[in-house]
Amino acid sequence: MLTATYSLVAIVNEQNNLRRALHSLQQYIQNAWDGMLHHVDLDRIEHAFNSLTEFDSYCHSRKVEQHLIPAIRRATSEADTLLAELDAISATGLHLLRSVGDQLRHAIDLGETWLHEVSNSLVQYCRKLLKRLAKEEAELFPIAHRVLSVDEWFAIAEKFLSADGQTHGGRLSSQPPPVLAAMPEQRFAAH
Repeated sequence: MLTATYSLVAIVNEQNNLRRALHSLQQYIQNAWDGMLHHVDLDRIEHAFNSLTEFDSYCHSRKVEQHLIPAIRRATSEADTLLAELDAISATGLHLLRSVGDQLRHAIDLGETWLHEVSNSLVQYCRKLLKRLAKEEAELFPIAHRVLSVDEWFAIAEKFLSADGQTHGGRLSSQPPPVLAAMPEQRFAAH
């Protein structure tokens, strides 16, 4: 079960990096909102939106989504309801981002009344993703640990090592991917 342990450690490390990056994005959104109480800064809002859009793309390329969930789907139908819930959470988050994108494209026509709704949608997206991470950790990982065979864990670990080697030029690293490492500055001067 050493391969299962390695795989779970790799997944937990990825989850922790994701959670830290998400908290940084939430802080950025909060700081941007606080800074705009007297002056709307469309550039900050667009930057937050673009960062969350990149972040959402990264989330779909995580080890959990690329390797663990497909292995669980192949191994058992026990997790079907949970996987449907996780998919629904992700779909809701994507819908929120698309809504914000539509609002940003029409920002000039909407005036400043849209600002609160955009900020709320970005915060809701972050909450949805945190909910998904919590469900993965509390419910999905224990199912994976229980239903996947040693051979399946070995195959997953092999894919993780291969992906890490490609991502980091052959050297393994616990650093987050570039989209997460290039987080926006968290301190803003009030306008």
